[in-house]
Amino acid sequence: MVVDVREVARAYLRRVNWGSGVLHAGFEASDIPEELVRKIAGRFHEQPHRPNDPEARDQYLQMADEARAQLSCMTDMGIKVRLYPHPGQPYGTSRELCDALDAGKDLYVYPTEHGHGPAGYEDPDNPLLLRSGVEIDGARALHNDVLRATHDYFGHYLARAPFNLPGELSVAYAHLGMFSPEVHGAVLNEFVGQISWFYYGPHILRADGSVPRCGDDDWIPPSERPFADQKVNLMPSEWVAEFLEWGRAQSTAHDVVERCEELV
Repeated sequence: MVVDVREVARAYLRRVNWGSGVLHAGFEASDIPEELVRKIAGRFHEQPHRPNDPEARDQYLQMADEARAQLSCMTDMGIKVRLYPHPGQPYGTSRELCDALDAGKDLYVYPTEHGHGPAGYEDPDNPLLLRSGVEIDGARALHNDVLRATHDYFGHYLARAPFNLPGELSVAYAHLGMFSPEVHGAVLNEFVGQISWFYYGPHILRADGSVPRCGDDDWIPPSERPFADQKVNLMPSEWVAEFLEWGRAQSTAHDVVERCEELV
């Protein structure tokens, strides 16, 4: 079933009564906020894992609840979500994901039980590893499965950006707009913290702080890099504001910001 992702996003924003919200979609960042990404990567590396901190846990659980509501809107409008039953990722590129959904195919999600963080990672305290109370493809889904499904749909598919750093930041900005401001610290930590560390963590940076480029002797291909540790924590509100300011500038430059009150 072919469904316009922008219509689904608008329907969700109307459902949660965000008539003054903004739908962000359809741009690939032409540059990255490198200073901010470096700060986020450094903080993510140094920060502790705080799954039982009341504020962090509450934000993560609210983020999970909002993702569950997003998934409900998706399925109500005809989107079929399935857990990918084979080894590896269901889509090799963002284009493959978008082409599949453009053709009305089901959305396949990489199951949390197949991989979540570094190899062998288990954490009974991580709120994203709790059962979500919904089923995906007949299986009891974890909160993280639901978050992955919504991030692929309202992030990767809505933004139509590639699987690289500028693309992932564009995707994070698109999906951030689907969450209430009260959980933006958790969303930024989860979506931008991990990807910033992946590209600007201490395992990548040289001693002088520079980043190896493809073709350099010390370049590490993304496929050979370690995954970030799973850390439940919150990014500072001022960094959320800085990230949103960057995203607005990018989306304005690409002329793709739509105000929901003009669309209802």
